[in-house]
Amino acid sequence: MRFFFVLCSLLAGVAQAAPVEAQHTTVELIAENQAIVPGESFDLAVRFVLEPHWHIYWKNPGASGLGTTIDWTLPEGIEAGEIQWPAPERIELGGLINYGYEDEAVFIVTMQASDSLKIGEDISIRADLFWLICKEACLPGDASLELSLPVRDAALPSSEAAAFTQARSQQAQAVGPWQTSAYIADSSLMLVLEGADIPGDLYFYADVEGRVNPNGEQTLFYPAPNRAELRLPMDTPFFEDQPDLISGILQSGESAWQVAVEISDTAPAVVRELIVNEGAASEPEGFEQRLLDLGLPGFLVLAFLGGLILNIMPCVLPVLSLKVFSLLKHAGQTRSDALRHGLAYTAGVVLSFLVLAGVLFALRAVGERIGWGFQLQSPGFVVVLSAVFFLFGLNLMGVFELGGKLVGADAKVAKRNDVFGSFGMGILAAVVGAPCMGPLVAGVSGLAVQANIATGLLIFGMMGLGLASPFLVLSVFPKLVAFLPKPGLWMESFKQGMGFLLMAAVVFLALVAGQQGGVDAMVILLLVMLASAVAAWIFGRWGAASRSKRSQRVAKLVALALVVASLAQGIRATQAAYATYGEKPAEADASGQWGEWSSAKVEALLAEGQPVFVDFTATWCLICQVNKKVALRTDATAALFEQYGIVALEADWTRYDPEITDALESFDRSGVPLYLLYTPDGEVTVLPQSLTNGIVRDAVEKALPSGIPSVDQGK
Repeated sequence: MRFFFVLCSLLAGVAQAAPVEAQHTTVELIAENQAIVPGESFDLAVRFVLEPHWHIYWKNPGASGLGTTIDWTLPEGIEAGEIQWPAPERIELGGLINYGYEDEAVFIVTMQASDSLKIGEDISIRADLFWLICKEACLPGDASLELSLPVRDAALPSSEAAAFTQARSQQAQAVGPWQTSAYIADSSLMLVLEGADIPGDLYFYADVEGRVNPNGEQTLFYPAPNRAELRLPMDTPFFEDQPDLISGILQSGESAWQVAVEISDTAPAVVRELIVNEGAASEPEGFEQRLLDLGLPGFLVLAFLGGLILNIMPCVLPVLSLKVFSLLKHAGQTRSDALRHGLAYTAGVVLSFLVLAGVLFALRAVGERIGWGFQLQSPGFVVVLSAVFFLFGLNLMGVFELGGKLVGADAKVAKRNDVFGSFGMGILAAVVGAPCMGPLVAGVSGLAVQANIATGLLIFGMMGLGLASPFLVLSVFPKLVAFLPKPGLWMESFKQGMGFLLMAAVVFLALVAGQQGGVDAMVILLLVMLASAVAAWIFGRWGAASRSKRSQRVAKLVALALVVASLAQGIRATQAAYATYGEKPAEADASGQWGEWSSAKVEALLAEGQPVFVDFTATWCLICQVNKKVALRTDATAALFEQYGIVALEADWTRYDPEITDALESFDRSGVPLYLLYTPDGEVTVLPQSLTNGIVRDAVEKALPSGIPSVDQGK
């Protein structure tokens, strides 16, 4: 019996409880010191030693699993603190990303001893554990561990002290080397880091379940010097009960830091908007900002005005021609008929904008990083829209006629079908106008795609109402139509002339296809147009009202089959051409001044002390192409950039690029154009969407007042 008590005393000196053998792991309770000192704190730890490839879980287990728990049974005078968790690692199990530990994990808990403890007594501490251990299968485990420590007036380190030192080195550091902030952008949370030497392999572990989706991709990009933004895909419960603060562990390689930041509704300011000191050019920026400051009412006004301006943008001109012809066709009709046409057209526009916005939100919700204007990045959309324009153009030129039966006594049928035609024209106007980024559109659309879905749909619906408003106003006040030219024989020539505008739109779409799919895509598109032309000729020759009913039916079937078959084959072939076409290098002018953009290249150039100008553009963005011709690819701008040592880069979004998409969204934009001027001191100037040589020069002179920056020539 005496030997038993001596043995217990020796075990107490070792400061660890007998380990427990469980399934695929050994668990033990250990102490850092050999004794407890009254009034002082002391550390205990639970140590798991795991068999190879088995793992247990962090407090947030990730996509599956259960966190490890410790329930303490403590005597009077001892209080337990929180578990000090080691930084977790990502573990894939069954296609799900989990957070936990393999091999060994040590969970330290700090205890506080009361002053009332008596020297010489023994303190017994019990820990009841529960865990889930997994490999291919998962097994629950539990154990009860008990440790007895004497109370002394001083305590020496135990034989396990080194294990505590090692465990603390695996915990996240309390303070990180960067300033952090966070804001919500669409269905993601943006974690912002500002400071020097930001690594490129950062990963964030939220310490509470339901905040960050563990299976979603975390994307890191650099919108400005010494600034990085980590896009965190949010889990559904985040939006059901949105927290004011996000906390967790930020990890890079073997290093980790604790993070706890409040969540803002807007991005922290890192850019300064350009206010041009040049007459009327400064008004739109100030006007737009004043409306944005009003919140949702201002957003809606901006959306309406942006949609209204789209009516005169080049990308909407083909449909505008159809609208003008329709107005002339219905001149002199009753007010009720005009109102029906106006409401049908408006419904077509607004509903189409809502559908397109709904598709955009749905795709973004499942992780697609796309923005407003994404339609023209799709080969199928380009092929179908080209065929629609081409067939409408042939119709206006008289190759075939639609609605021959309407020239009869049944006026009700005629009116009904014309209303459907107005609705269809509204759809076409929306489909073509939606990708166009005119003045006021880019900013408000960027806010819309990053707002909640209800607000976003409301903003895009208002933009559609703005696009439809001129036709609607003429329908509500039909007397205004009297100011248009009187109907006459000239209308036939006018109609045919509008057909040529539609053919010009087809040429533009062929250019878009060629930029994304090369010559193969253009040839395929031309073959689809050829098949469509044959179908239109068959329908016009044998499907006319003067032909027999049998001839009309056969002609319609043959024409429809030819169009559908050519579109189906054309879409597949164009998709293949897009997929096999090599990465298109950035467009350069004759001097070779423009280079291809990347966030890393911007960082490197700024580190060398060189200012950088970035043109976010796309082939299918007409306002982008106009700005190139008018302001960016001119001798005056080339000389200006050379004078100030500015490096010009082009970010081409013609084809989908996730890095460009992230960069656009970091400036609250969902599409192109976007023009940025970076200076080596970390400032970023955002230029207006419509450029002139004067606007570019003013931006450069304001951002770089001292002229050519000092650059180390040895670099």
